[in-house]
Amino acid sequence: MLKLVNEKHEGAHVLKMEDGDVAVIVSWPYNGCVGRVVQRYENTLISLGLDSDHSWRTLFSPIVSGKCRVRILEKGETLVVEN
Repeated sequence: MLKLVNEKHEGAHVLKMEDGDVAVIVSWPYNGCVGRVVQRYENTLISLGLDSDHSWRTLFSPIVSGKCRVRILEKGETLVVEN
């Protein structure tokens, strides 16, 4: 699993992500999602390092929960792979 080395702030609503952005989930309505590293690809949010069952294909619709918050990674931040 991937993990962000240096945590910072509370994040932004997931709809702020642009195509190609990589982020860390900081708040989510489903258990086990906080801390996941994700990437937006078109209208899909993909969990990096996990199988395709751990993605959201309709996430970027107008009815997305306000509890879906991510911290979009900035250039130069470091991710590590954990076992």
